[in-house]
Amino acid sequence: MNNLVIIPVILLLLLFYPLEGAFCQNYEIRGSVREWIKNYIEGPQDQGLMETRIKMELLSTMGESSAFHVKSYYIYDGIKKTGEWEFQEAYVDLYYGWGDFRFGKQIVAWGKADELNPTDILNPQRLGNFSEVKNIRKIGLMMFKGSFWLGENTLTFVWKPEFDYYRFPTDNPRFSFIPIPGLGELQPDLPENELKNTEWALKFERTIGLYDISVSYFEGWENIFTPIFTYDPNHQVQILDKLTFRRIKMFSADMAGSFHSFGVWTEAAYFRTEDSGGNDPAVKNPYIQIVAGTDYTFMNGLKVNLQYFKEYITMINNDSEEQMEESIMSRLGLGFPMRQAFSSRFSRDFGPSEQHSAEIFTLYDIDESGYMVQPKIIYSPEDALNLEFGLNLYGGGSESMFGRFKKNDEVYIKAEFSF
Repeated sequence: MNNLVIIPVILLLLLFYPLEGAFCQNYEIRGSVREWIKNYIEGPQDQGLMETRIKMELLSTMGESSAFHVKSYYIYDGIKKTGEWEFQEAYVDLYYGWGDFRFGKQIVAWGKADELNPTDILNPQRLGNFSEVKNIRKIGLMMFKGSFWLGENTLTFVWKPEFDYYRFPTDNPRFSFIPIPGLGELQPDLPENELKNTEWALKFERTIGLYDISVSYFEGWENIFTPIFTYDPNHQVQILDKLTFRRIKMFSADMAGSFHSFGVWTEAAYFRTEDSGGNDPAVKNPYIQIVAGTDYTFMNGLKVNLQYFKEYITMINNDSEEQMEESIMSRLGLGFPMRQAFSSRFSRDFGPSEQHSAEIFTLYDIDESGYMVQPKIIYSPEDALNLEFGLNLYGGGSESMFGRFKKNDEVYIKAEFSF
């Protein structure tokens, strides 16, 4: 039997056969069943999405200083009539008085901002459905993470022996991020599986007054491939030859806290590419990404969240070089190909126990005048059941990412039952 089938079967059996004895002193099984249907508002009237997603989690305490956690999804595509298991996390924890350690397939989230996180680069994402929530879009990777308590400070070390990269919807032309002919036919050249090619990161955290502050360093690979072109003399055109990855370093810092009644946060990251001198036209110059935001809750319960994002490319000498550098997609950091953006989130809870909510999230590409608007209502008739109704709306300039998707407006309904 395939290993990907064995483990889910074991998880299901655990629902009916309680564990006892030394194998597991305490355990918890939880999960959810989610149904999601999306339809395009404008023709052609092909189905956008018809998905069943079953989440299964097993959390267990193996002893006083150890535990493990497994999280998996079964995803059934109702359009393609196919299903698959996906294991996002499976790791073991060890706890000591001076530090914690985690080894296995895991998600490590960095950054303080809302959705737009330049420093959150340890796990790539699947952007085939970028209206999906971020924690589901992320790809779990094999890592070792150690956190050490140094008085009021925390020092975290992360080692990544496994590499993966952002997955763009190359097989779905309606949501193609990178419109390059032949892109979907090539597999990227991955870094060789050698110790020198592994990735690692350090993070130092401290709380000062009302503010949580951290600085971090990362050395590894760009998580977005670089297209390499060659010249075809017969047809006198440039053709896509291969997809490769380049080594990169990140120096970053973030802060989050409160000022009077306002929540405030900021992230900043400097990405040092292989073109550290800014002389290679085929490699992006070193660049900086900054995001700053604030939120506030009014007396009537309305919550407002506002953010601004900006990317600065260094070592630009003239307008032509600036135009050329801006045409190269950033290989690390934000993930979305935008150089300057503004986001807002307006939400409010309602109902007898404020169990329902309404929200509008917007993301505006300032440079290219593109936008994404996502209004939704979540109705919760029972504690374990959420019914969500919403829209995904796109528009703007024809050269902007969201403007290219303006005929892809969607209406959806989502139902999720948790157990």
